[in-house]
This record gives sequence, C-alpha cells and structure tokens, in this order.
Amino acid sequence: MKYYLFSFLTIMFFYQVSGQNSNKFMGVIKIQDTLIITYKVDFEESNGIISGYSLTDFGGEHETKSRIEGKYDNVRNLLSFKEVELIYTKSTFSEEDFCNIHLEPIKFKIGSNKLMGSFKGLFNDGTECISGEIAMNSVERIDKRVSKFTKQIEKSNRVPDSLKLKLKNTKLLDTINLNVLKKNETTSIITRAKTLRVAVYDGGQIDDDIITIKKNGKTILSKYRITSERKIIEVNMDAQKVQLTIHSDSEGSIGSNTAIVEFVDGINTIKTMTNLKMGEITRIDLIKK
Repeated sequence: MKYYLFSFLTIMFFYQVSGQNSNKFMGVIKIQDTLIITYKVDFEESNGIISGYSLTDFGGEHETKSRIEGKYDNVRNLLSFKEVELIYTKSTFSEEDFCNIHLEPIKFKIGSNKLMGSFKGLFNDGTECISGEIAMNSVERIDKRVSKFTKQIEKSNRVPDSLKLKLKNTKLLDTINLNVLKKNETTSIITRAKTLRVAVYDGGQIDDDIITIKKNGKTILSKYRITSERKIIEVNMDAQKVQLTIHSDSEGSIGSNTAIVEFVDGINTIKTMTNLKMGEITRIDLIKK
C-alpha cells in the first residue's frame, strides 16, 4: 500500500506537465551535486532560432517563469538557450538578484526524448551566480509512463476506490500551465503593458465558487460567482506597482475555491488557479517594467 501511495503522489507531480509536444521537457537542475530543483522548458524552433519559456521550482514556494531565447544548429545538432526575461515569480521580487540559466551548447536533436547538459547561472550584470547540470525527459515520454501506471492502479484491488476517484478527477483539469495561487502567498508579475486584461472563470465543474478581487484595497469585482463564461476585468497600470488581492468568499461544493484567473498583457498570458478555503486571501503584485 505504501508503494502505491508513493507512486500516486508521483503521478500527481507529473500530471502537472502532461502533454503531447516533443519540445516540452521536465526534470531537474542539479547544483553542486547537492541541491536539486524542478525545472521545465517549453520551446519552439524556427530556422535555427529557439523561443519559449522555462519554469523553475514549479509548484514550489519559489516558482518562477522566464522567457528563453536560443539557437539550434541542425547540421551539428547543437542546442543552446538562456533565460532573458522574468515573467512572474513567487520569490521576493528583486529583478537584479535573479540568477538566469544559460544552457551551454549541447548535443541535441529536435524530437529527442532527453535534454541533458551543463549550464551557467548569471545575474543580469553578467556576474556568475550558480552553475550545474540539467537533466530532463520529454513530457510525451513521461505521459506514456504515467498513463501506463495509472491503468495499473485503476485495475488494482489494493488501491482504495477513494484514491482511484481522486486520480480520475485530477485528469479533469488541464494544469499544464497553471500557476496555483495559495493562501498568504504573493506572486509578482512583470509587465510592460499599460493595461492588463484579467479573465475570471471556472476551468472544471461549476460548484458555486465565489471570489472578490481588490486593486490596492479597492474592490473591482465583488462576490462574483464563478461560471464557465469568462468575466473580463481591465486593470490599469497607473502606478509602478499595483497589488491585487483575491478573496475566497465561498469554497463551493467540491473542495477548495478553484477559480481560474488569467492575466493577458499583449505579450504574455499567465494562467493561474486559486486554491483557497473560505476567508483565505492570495496576493498578486503587478510590476511595471
């Protein structure tokens, strides 16, 4: 039973990155053989140019998303990329203190199942911070393994039905690009936009979740009952930093309050989901770059 419980928790971890794209990879970065941090990349290649995103410590208290740029030599099968712009972070925000990963040229062929190599970490001023190794598998490969093991669990008589049901319900939400907003947490979103569009909706089963959103303490959406239709709010960046607070006014009938709150600034789309009990609050700092 302990084996199945451990494996079930592993599946919950991997389902956050389920998909069918050969340029999505998930794994870890290893620093000095002692510190291991979860890491995910999602990129496209066009005429030798790499563009996409990285996600560090996903699901953790320091989750950070960055834009990546790089090069691909399809003759010598060499790939390199670097993090060039911070999109959001759950760490204490100070852009000059962020250590950006620079993946040094590695042997890699588009469509491969593995992405492994060495990286250097550099501050924005070029000073070296940390260095280490990246070890990742393609999400497609992980998804096949997870699907196979899920079927084994569903057929097993040793796994409680409640655990099987929880696993089944997990599949209902596409959490691949979700930033989960937890209580008393602050997420900093960096933007160049003068106005952001915020869409609020329910991404799963409608169960009467209710939220209130405030901008710098002033209510801009009051006790809104979440539906499958998108409620659009425009938030003006009339200051260097604008703080939004999301309040859970109801947990609904199924678990915690799980409203989808999507931020669009014309360049990036950041999809978040609340995970709050009634009365709990999460904060989002919108910072003008």
